Amino acid sequence: MKQFQPIDRRSRRVLCRACLLLLSLLLTLGALSSCAGNRYYLQIIEQQQERIEELEGLNQQLQAQQGAYDKLELIAAIFEQFGYYSGTYTQQEMLDAILKAYAYATGDYYAEYYTQEEYEQITAESSGDYEGIGVSVVQTSVSIDGYSHSVFQVIAVYRDSPAEAAGILVGDCIYAVKGEDGEYMTVSSLGYTNALAEIRGEKGTTVELLVLRQDANKAWQTVEFSAVRDTFEATVVTHRVSETDPTVGIVHISSFDLTTPIQFKNAVNALLDMGVERFVFDVRNNPGGDLQSIKAVLTYFLKPNDLILSAINKEGQVAGSYRAEPMLFADDLYSACNVSKDEIGMYADLDMVVLCNGNTASAAEVFTATMRDYGLAKIVGETTFGKGIMQSILPLSNYGNFDGYFKFTSYAYVTQCGVPYQGIGIAPDEGLEVALSEEAMQYNIYLLPEAMDDQLLLAIAQLAE
Repeated sequence: MKQFQPIDRRSRRVLCRACLLLLSLLLTLGALSSCAGNRYYLQIIEQQQERIEELEGLNQQLQAQQGAYDKLELIAAIFEQFGYYSGTYTQQEMLDAILKAYAYATGDYYAEYYTQEEYEQITAESSGDYEGIGVSVVQTSVSIDGYSHSVFQVIAVYRDSPAEAAGILVGDCIYAVKGEDGEYMTVSSLGYTNALAEIRGEKGTTVELLVLRQDANKAWQTVEFSAVRDTFEATVVTHRVSETDPTVGIVHISSFDLTTPIQFKNAVNALLDMGVERFVFDVRNNPGGDLQSIKAVLTYFLKPNDLILSAINKEGQVAGSYRAEPMLFADDLYSACNVSKDEIGMYADLDMVVLCNGNTASAAEVFTATMRDYGLAKIVGETTFGKGIMQSILPLSNYGNFDGYFKFTSYAYVTQCGVPYQGIGIAPDEGLEVALSEEAMQYNIYLLPEAMDDQLLLAIAQLAE
């Protein structure tokens, strides 16, 4: 990481002299052009002299630091002493904003700086404990009348969540959130992290959203929603028996959080106990999740030591591999991801297909690709999102007396086939690509009748062949 270079003494002297000369010239010109008399002129001279003395005092402070001030500290000192809005925010709040801006400026789309509070919120969500309205979103943009708008597109609505009760649908685009002053704040103006925080909020409070939704003619309509935030443990795996074929079980995985492995086992075993013989694993609208979660789930299907994925560093070298193996975590946070030796490959002989779409991303794509690569399942639906890179979160306390956490893209990855899909996605098997009808697209994916779900029907039909 490039370090800020301290300003040397010569540069500080030149800078301050230039500031003094420029300020003197501007104030003198202003006085000559606008003074109405000698008294006013003398007041201007006195004010000018006071400001010069202040600048000289600042210069002496900087000199006394013997180079400890870097460019950022210089700006902070100038703002603190002369800024009209100085004191509006604490130094910590401004530093947090700077670090968030730095993460954005790296060009890493997935880079984020998290405060301790934000990190704790993320950790709670990855463990399955949620507080908010119950949606998964991706940041994207929509074009309306030639103008591009930054939005959060809803790719999953949790069952029995406030969002579902309010009527929010997959595909809706959250454009703005109403603030305490009653005015809407756009996602673009708030920024990614702040916008998410405004949507989540505290249990029992109400959030009002301005949502963009496409009608049957693909025209964007504006819809207002109001939802009461709540705390809930997300059910990320649901299961049922097919309405059209009682021998087929449908398992929908909405995300790979730390509760997914145990929920997945419970769902598959429940269907097997009901006499189900074949399975559709539905990862449509699944945005991905935790690496250990997807590793655990895939280990149920693979042989010991089978490759799940290889991490590729920026030099194109393999930096690490993740394989099917027993997993035993001492940390309670990951206990639901534990895999015993006897559980490795326990579902390898199931007759199954994987159902995906354009919102299937990240860890859900690892699931899709691995099932394809090992010939365990056919792939039905639409080409996936195409996120073949992984992120790491590092606590800054590891490197000194700092707080906060930094997330950044650390590796690209490939599955068993060795072919990257970043920015490309994973295509369905030949002849098994199918889109939903416009009528079906008007439904929440959880509420879509099976008879209207052309993707699911094709998956079921594939199992019958």
